[in-house]
Amino acid sequence: MAEKKAESGMAEARAYAAGTVVNALATGKGAAFAISLVTRVRVELGGKIVTFILNGEESRSEVAERVLRSFGSGGVVEVETEIPQGSGLGSSSAFMNALITACLKARGERLDARRILTANSRISLEMGISYTGAFDDASASLLGGLVVTDNFAMKILKWEELSSGCLILFPEWERGDVNLKEIRRDTGAVETALKEVLKGNIRQAMLHNSLHYCRLLGYPLLPVETAAKYDVSAGLSGNGPTFLALGDKRELKRLASEWRELGKVKMVEVMNEKAEDVEIPGSLFYF
Repeated sequence: MAEKKAESGMAEARAYAAGTVVNALATGKGAAFAISLVTRVRVELGGKIVTFILNGEESRSEVAERVLRSFGSGGVVEVETEIPQGSGLGSSSAFMNALITACLKARGERLDARRILTANSRISLEMGISYTGAFDDASASLLGGLVVTDNFAMKILKWEELSSGCLILFPEWERGDVNLKEIRRDTGAVETALKEVLKGNIRQAMLHNSLHYCRLLGYPLLPVETAAKYDVSAGLSGNGPTFLALGDKRELKRLASEWRELGKVKMVEVMNEKAEDVEIPGSLFYF
């Protein structure tokens, strides 16, 4: 998609997929990192009707309609995405980041990261896309690197680069059902995971996160147990069903030979640069 100038009412933007270190469902605090799977959105603002085109096929998107309505406009929204929907890789967060950013570009407005991320999370909560607003996924998707966030306060607790390869497992089993009451009943393992990620112990954080969520979402721990034989960090991403491993590419390739018995695997990169040239105000952070 060729980029258009903002004054024409057309623009495009992109955002990354997000992988999970700590899922925020249990406590409202989470940790995520940006992955080199990309969603690109081109928008042409104007009129009252919203036309939505996903990977070349026209359909309807209530989210796109809601976002454009917040800008007081209709228009044409074209989306090209590499992120599978319902996979636990932040597809909705990436789509809204890219769409909101493209709309701001089309109107010639400042690309303020706090405005983009809070709008993303508020719309996510309003439309029932996320239980917490997915501020962790949204922040990683837009800013790159590893983020630890307080989703309810919409603040970033930690933001740093993460130099690592990443292996994704798309397993053969179906996505599990979320029972929020059960997930929030006993959060000890998740609280431990949060402490570990804040100390920089990603391997332990992903392990404790997976121990909690795999049990309550009905996923086997086998991908994590298999990964434990290698020098990698591994765990469930989001609400699944995907699993992720972080580490040296040579180790990840060895793990991939075993994970292929459980489903499809894909090697990607952790992205540390911003997805777009956004301004990042200090008000985004606790520190």
